[in-house]
Amino acid sequence: MHFLFCLRPWRTLLMGLLLALGSRPAAAQLLAPSLARSYDFLTVTMVESTAKSLSKLLIAPAFNGRTEIQLDAVAAFSPGSRLDQLRRNNEVLTQSLGELSSAGWELIQVAPATLPTDKDVSVTRYLFRKAKS
Repeated sequence: MHFLFCLRPWRTLLMGLLLALGSRPAAAQLLAPSLARSYDFLTVTMVESTAKSLSKLLIAPAFNGRTEIQLDAVAAFSPGSRLDQLRRNNEVLTQSLGELSSAGWELIQVAPATLPTDKDVSVTRYLFRKAKS
């Protein structure tokens, strides 16, 4: 067991060398600067809350003249009603993401965000890109 601990620095060094020597540059890194693509970016932030005024999709920059789309609040007295509200919100989100995709926007990242001060708010960010013409 002591012998394995002695090898740890060498193992780390060997792994680093293998990664450095074995990795290839991405295609965009190989292009000349004048040939590299540049992109426009768009962010959709889905905010779900028990408060109706906070539940919405925020879009930046504006898409089709819209910067936000109202969603249903996800608070209900019965579990069935809450599921209906979540289902309607998912339909709005799916339709909006489909419209963006049809317009040439490529979804490149989805990230949950946490708001430590408010337990009744759920935030998810969707990052899109589109090659500049």
